[in-house]
Amino acid sequence: MRKLPLLAVFLLLSAAPLHAQEDIDPNAGLSGEHDFNMYCASCHGEDAKGSGPKAFSLTVKPPDLTTLTERYGEFPKDKLVRMIDGRDPIPGHGEREMPVWGVWFKAESAQELGGAEGDEASVQRRVGNLIGYIEGLQVK
Repeated sequence: MRKLPLLAVFLLLSAAPLHAQEDIDPNAGLSGEHDFNMYCASCHGEDAKGSGPKAFSLTVKPPDLTTLTERYGEFPKDKLVRMIDGRDPIPGHGEREMPVWGVWFKAESAQELGGAEGDEASVQRRVGNLIGYIEGLQVK
C-alpha cells in the first residue's frame, strides 16, 4: 500500500519539468507578427487599431498603431523602442498600464536558457521584429 503514494509522488515530480517546458512558447520571438498577436493584440486589436478585447478595461484607450507615421510625420521607431522595451522610463508619462515587454522578453529568454540570465540581444531582436511588424502596418 505504501508504494502507491510514493509512486504517485515520483510521477508528479518527474512530470513537473515537462510541464515547465510547455509554458515556453516555442514560437516566441520568431517573428514580430507572432509576438504582436501574442502580446499586443489583446489591447491594440488584431488589426492594431486599438480595439482589442482588453481595451475597454484600460484607463487610456490603446492607440491606433496603423497611423503612427501619419500622426508623427515619420515612423517613430525610437519612441516605440522605449515604449515597448519599457525599461527606460519616459519622463512625464506617469503610471504605465502597458506591460514592460523588455523585462518580459528577458525573463522568457532566461527560461529558455534554463534560468541563466536572459540574453539582451534576443530582447533587442524581439523588440526590433515587433517594431518592424508595426511599421509594416502603417496606412499608406
